[in-house]
Amino acid sequence: MTYFSVLVWGVPCEVVTHQKSKSVWIASGTYVKASHNLKGRTERAAVRRWTEWASNYRAEGHY
Repeated sequence: MTYFSVLVWGVPCEVVTHQKSKSVWIASGTYVKASHNLKGRTERAAVRRWTEWASNYRAEGHY
């Protein structure tokens, strides 16, 4: 497991990654009381997808 600190709209978040298989990484984190898991082909891609989800979550008015 690897822990990443990311900022989403100025809010610090912790994202945890783990490798599910050789080419599948899972990024998990909580943003404004909403937990979400996302897959990516690389660890960085999974974290990027999670960060994009959190940004869109706020943009859609869930904040």
